[in-house]
Amino acid sequence: MTSSSKYASAADKYLSPAAAKDHVVAFSISYQRDNMLARGMGLEHLNELLLRLGRYILRQKGRLAYGGNWKDTEDNFMFPLLRLVSAEQQDQSLDAAVADGNPEQSDFDRDVRLYNHLPWPYYMDVTRNTEAQWINCCRIIRITQQRAGIPDAEVVPDASADQANPRTSFNKAVTLSAMRRLMMQPMFVDIPGVDKPKRIPPVTARILLGGKVDGYAGFLPGIFEEALTTWQSKRPVYILGGFGGAAEVLADAILARGDPAPELTLDWHRQRNPALASLLDGARQFTVPSGLLDIEKSFEAVSEFVMQARENLSDTLMTGLDEDQNRELLKTGNIANAVRLVRCGLDTSKNLPSSAG
Repeated sequence: MTSSSKYASAADKYLSPAAAKDHVVAFSISYQRDNMLARGMGLEHLNELLLRLGRYILRQKGRLAYGGNWKDTEDNFMFPLLRLVSAEQQDQSLDAAVADGNPEQSDFDRDVRLYNHLPWPYYMDVTRNTEAQWINCCRIIRITQQRAGIPDAEVVPDASADQANPRTSFNKAVTLSAMRRLMMQPMFVDIPGVDKPKRIPPVTARILLGGKVDGYAGFLPGIFEEALTTWQSKRPVYILGGFGGAAEVLADAILARGDPAPELTLDWHRQRNPALASLLDGARQFTVPSGLLDIEKSFEAVSEFVMQARENLSDTLMTGLDEDQNRELLKTGNIANAVRLVRCGLDTSKNLPSSAG
């Protein structure tokens, strides 16, 4: 089945709220201060872009996914998303009560609208009180070391998570990589007090913004790996390169000619990220879980993604946009243009219910 017929055959699902629950759009976003300042923009502009896109997705009965941590810092986008979801849930429940003459919310309205995929050890920062505070907005999906495929004998105890050693760093990188891969698959999580595990639908599209090119904690920049896993899963990937960071590196590489940019090679990263050398050593010393791609092959796969996008931009990115629109999305630094193009693409690619009506 071709990608276009796959989306067309799924069109009937968009008629019911229950089916809409399976439309999950993931955000890959981090604030790169220097990149934004060079464009005359700041953190508030990135927040505006995130919230305008997130609000549209929620109002079309889609859901959001975000792999961010819960540290309450200025440049953490977790809490703006939580507040957005909470506000939208309140508005929609009031609208439903007025329309139906029934104060009871539907199951769809009551269900969470944000999935937070969180790898070890970052989920240890979430207190019970904090999780309880946002339980109606957000479902945390904890990616443990065991779930990432690390053998029991090589699991680092939670009490030792802060220790700086090759084993801990390697296991952190493995669970981070596993999280990005598992987001693209259906998962089940146990909920206290609920008999059956809760199904977590897979990510059906991804939006990329900013991101680190160096100083990252995993095997390769998060934006690169998330673009790669989305492409390999044959899902739409929206790269907003006009706002800097690793997303800009990918966008520029796609729009360029000749050999892929040096930033897409392992050698470039090995020279600029000392932690990567330790991870490469760890890959030789420790058990590498199945499903984890060799680091060098991962960078080669990112280059393959870029080269395919150069040859056929629309079919590779699967955004629902035409060639000119995709090029504009890769380059624009205008918030209104970026929002317009992503909204058009999500609607056209059938990764959200139609906005008609």
